[in-house]
Order: sequence, then structure tokens, then C-alpha cells
Amino acid sequence: LLETLSSEDVATALLNISKASYSKVSDERINTLMKHIKVGGGNVMGSAHSRSALCTKIHSLCFSLGLPSLFVTINPADIHSPVALYFAGIDLDLDRVLPEVLRTSYERAQIIATHPVATAKFFNCLIKSILK
Repeated sequence: LLETLSSEDVATALLNISKASYSKVSDERINTLMKHIKVGGGNVMGSAHSRSALCTKIHSLCFSLGLPSLFVTINPADIHSPVALYFAGIDLDLDRVLPEVLRTSYERAQIIATHPVATAKFFNCLIKSILK
């Protein structure tokens, strides 16, 4: 059945598909070809058919097992944050933080280490912002 298809038949079907006027009833040979493409394309990682198959699997897993739980690990780097330095008492314009205003990594680490309350305030502010 597939061997009887000509390149003109395939070109016509592609043109009709691109115009969204393709009807499944129009040509059984093209329908068979499309079924074979779906079967082959379903095994190609990243193809539209494999994504569709994965979406179906996700929906079926949600239906049978329930919605998934989400676990997030947040590890803020406080020595690299201008907000943490601001909480530590460093005079910074947070709207315009320039690299030359920030100190070296060692100096920032010293400031953060000597101001544990500022670090806790920074962490609290960051987590509240993320959860909001």
C-alpha cells in the first residue's frame, strides 16, 4: 500500500496538512504512512510524538498516584549578595550596585561572618520573597 504512493501524493498531503485542510478519510495510503511515522517518531527523543507520549504518561501517573510533591533546595550565597551586605550595615545603593563598590570576596566573607543577625535577616527576606 505504501509503495503505491508517489512523491506528488505526499507533496499534496503535506500541502493540505500545512493548510490544516487534511482529512483522515481522503487517502488511506497517507493515513497508513502517518501511522508509521507516529510509531517511528514516538521512539525519537524530543520529537513531537515522544513529547505527547510522555505527557500521556505523566497524566496517567497523576491520575493513579496523585499529584507529585515538589522538593526544592535553596542555598543562597550570602557573601555574593548585595542585599546581605546592606543588612550588615554596608552603605549600598541597591538600585545601582556597581562592581567597583562591592568589596573583594574575602572582605565580603568577613563582613557576613561578623554579622550573623544580618545573615539571618537576609535569609528570612529571601525565603519570604521566594515563597511569596
